[in-house]
Amino acid sequence: MGKAKLYLAIVFVLSIFISAYAQNGVSEVRFAVTQEATCEEPYGVLVDIEVKAAEGSSFFMSEQNYRFSFNREALANPAIAEELLTGFIPGGSGPLGFTLYSPHNLTGSLDTVVSYNVELQGGDGVLATDDRWIPVGRVGFDVLDEAACFDLEFHPQARFPPTFVGEVYIDANGVPVRVITSESIYGDLSRCFGELCPLPVELVSFTGEERDCATHLNWQTATETNSHFFVVERSADGINYSEIGRVDAAGNSQTFVNYNFTDTNPNIQNYYRLKQVDLDGTYEYTEVIRINTTCFDGTVSDILDIYPNPVSSAGQINMNVFSKINQSAHINILNVEGKTLLTKQINMIEGVNALHYSVAGLAAGTYFIRLEGDDWHSSAQKFIKVND
Repeated sequence: MGKAKLYLAIVFVLSIFISAYAQNGVSEVRFAVTQEATCEEPYGVLVDIEVKAAEGSSFFMSEQNYRFSFNREALANPAIAEELLTGFIPGGSGPLGFTLYSPHNLTGSLDTVVSYNVELQGGDGVLATDDRWIPVGRVGFDVLDEAACFDLEFHPQARFPPTFVGEVYIDANGVPVRVITSESIYGDLSRCFGELCPLPVELVSFTGEERDCATHLNWQTATETNSHFFVVERSADGINYSEIGRVDAAGNSQTFVNYNFTDTNPNIQNYYRLKQVDLDGTYEYTEVIRINTTCFDGTVSDILDIYPNPVSSAGQINMNVFSKINQSAHINILNVEGKTLLTKQINMIEGVNALHYSVAGLAAGTYFIRLEGDDWHSSAQKFIKVND
């Protein structure tokens, strides 16, 4: 339901087929999905890069450069998310006794190509063996279209620009020598995920009607996963909403489920929406529907709603007021004993009016606000003022 921020880890798996000392290496590169997505706005993708030696071999990994492209309609804004192979690592196994890698950099040498570099600053490299993956780094992407294919594709040495893995070996004189392997096997990923973050609740419809001076709301779901409850919210202006009720959800369902809620005290003009809440607290709002009622029992005008409530010491009360005609009236603020403390003249037009009243001069406490004309008055709405 609620969609919060999406992180999906995709691992670049590199296998290095190489003898115990430097030769032309045969590396195998592939993409693989390794963990499920978590969903929240805005969507994002985390991509890990790892290196592993071929079965029965090992080598000291030195400088690395990984060039790859991706579908620019699906992903955007590649950036270093985490540096997994960087900094001083004491106790290295080579003759210099340590490894030290500079921070990674990520650039686009062409519009469709990303270049991910790890540069060895000193030491003999990192020993890669056939029984463990070496984490090199993590790249993050923004997801533009979760239904589009990612089309992750490596660029081997035979294609500009190249991908390479540097290795270190000790020559006959005991001197560390760095060489570049010649990779030849690449496994690209052109996976199309469809919907990475399907909504836990699939809403089929949300409708309502005015009947017998009440608003009857109905909605239907096709599927639900870990759904908790629905919050019914109402607004008089389509901007400021308040909760008027809750309905328990089915939890888990693969069949159609029907729900209903009755608003027994609607305004003249009503905007309704549902807040779909999951068991983990995430939520999402439905589209808004508008339903008016003909059962207005005020004499001439009435207050539809007030907000914020409570109001701060330096704030103002905002009101949505319905008037049957164009007219002048007064807004009066009363204490709990019914005594008028503040008054303000207003002009209203036919329909819904947005009005404001400063309450900075009032002490903290409980008050009522009411409209008054020459021979009529509206219902009184209670509000509370609090100290900041």
